Amino acid sequence: MSEAVKIKLSKKDLESDQDVRWCPGCGDYPILSSVQSVFPDLGIPRENFVVVSGIGCAARFPYYMNT
Repeated sequence: MSEAVKIKLSKKDLESDQDVRWCPGCGDYPILSSVQSVFPDLGIPRENFVVVSGIGCAARFPYYMNT
């Protein structure tokens, strides 16, 4: 069996072109940064990620991810 090829991504590859518009000090900032930092380590193409969010300010999360 062939081994899957790992994709080389960086945090920058997962950042969208959208301006992040959360309130200063919002806890969503470090969560977004953490997710954008961890996803590249998984070696999965960004086209294979699905980002789902709830309501309110957190609903903007998928717009800030380039997946």
